[in-house]
Amino acid sequence: MGRLVEYILLLLSVVLVVSTLTGSTNNYYNGPTGNKGFTDCPVTTKFGKLTNESLTPNPLTRGEEFYWQAQVHIKETLTWGELHFLLAHAFKNYINITFIDVKLNLCDFFYDLAKKHCPIQPGIYHIHYIAKIPKLLWTGQYHVKATAHNEKDDELFCEIKEIFVN
Repeated sequence: MGRLVEYILLLLSVVLVVSTLTGSTNNYYNGPTGNKGFTDCPVTTKFGKLTNESLTPNPLTRGEEFYWQAQVHIKETLTWGELHFLLAHAFKNYINITFIDVKLNLCDFFYDLAKKHCPIQPGIYHIHYIAKIPKLLWTGQYHVKATAHNEKDDELFCEIKEIFVN
């Protein structure tokens, strides 16, 4: 199994080098197009809404910290939830390669963001998040999607964004 993974990584490296050396204008070094910030994708906004979001620096740099802040307006008491976070690289505009696909306890994550424990009462909360971009990520355009659901599987919120990583 280990040899297979090494072979696939070697093959991907060769494809990346060849596309760069041939001057391809459709390779993963191109910056994102149509990146207009954070986009709501919720089925409903009856539970809450994120506003005033910012992500700095832009573009992001591998191995360095980034800062995300926003306001969240929670409209109903949150007693439990699950956050599903996806980060996919748009490889050569042919395929999305998923680098992160994780489900987190929303109450624990909200505590990290706003220092509030569940149950979270309705109101406006200011959230701040600082993390380091993994060096494992390739340079290029990524699609980010975060969705949250409660214990009844109601969608609490959904956000998508295109980002570029140097």
